[in-house]
Amino acid sequence: MGRASTLLFLALTLVLVGLKLLFDYYPGDFPHRSQAAAFSWPLIGAIIALGFAGLFAERAAQLPDPFSNLARERQGFMVAAITGVIYGAVVIGQDLLTDAKTIVGDEWRHMALPWSIPFYTFGAIFLEFFLRLGGLCVAFWFVHVLILRRRLRFVAFWLIAAIVALYEIWPYMAEDVAARDWQAAGATLLGPLYLSNLFEGWLVWRYGWFSPIVFRIFFYLVWHILYGGLAPH
Repeated sequence: MGRASTLLFLALTLVLVGLKLLFDYYPGDFPHRSQAAAFSWPLIGAIIALGFAGLFAERAAQLPDPFSNLARERQGFMVAAITGVIYGAVVIGQDLLTDAKTIVGDEWRHMALPWSIPFYTFGAIFLEFFLRLGGLCVAFWFVHVLILRRRLRFVAFWLIAAIVALYEIWPYMAEDVAARDWQAAGATLLGPLYLSNLFEGWLVWRYGWFSPIVFRIFFYLVWHILYGGLAPH
């Protein structure tokens, strides 16, 4: 419990809880308040509990533990930050080339500044607690350590990482699969969203669970906060 990564987890948990309190008890109004309210306390509690389980699962599975190697952690932070910015630029390019897909009806789907800063910070921590720290690390520990008795480590990790990476694209793929549009489903599977989620799996494999959070925060900074807040619409 005294490891630096435990303190990091607790700090991120406090940020998550603090931002939720801000959304709930801020006396004024802000854009998409109803969307922020969708993150209920039971859901947040469940995600924190899953992340806490993932904290010990990644250690038991002998994945890199954040801040156990400062040189590796510095490198991981730089790699995650730079690639997060690059991915944000790629998504902006996609948006500009596809007739502003971020406009749904007459509504700009990014939250406006300054509330986009706490909202997307909250979203980045929440989603990575769920997907990488919780989903990937816990599932990898269960399969690799409990079932396979530490055999087939590389195969087990990447099979699970590929499945977890489907979470964000499945709503889009499901429509294509239902319509038997296999070409569109394949294009989604090979698109930047899925590949970025696979890359986040590599960040866990190489640097530990904190690097994907850094990646997503910098991606959201470029895509949602700067582009979403400053681009004309």
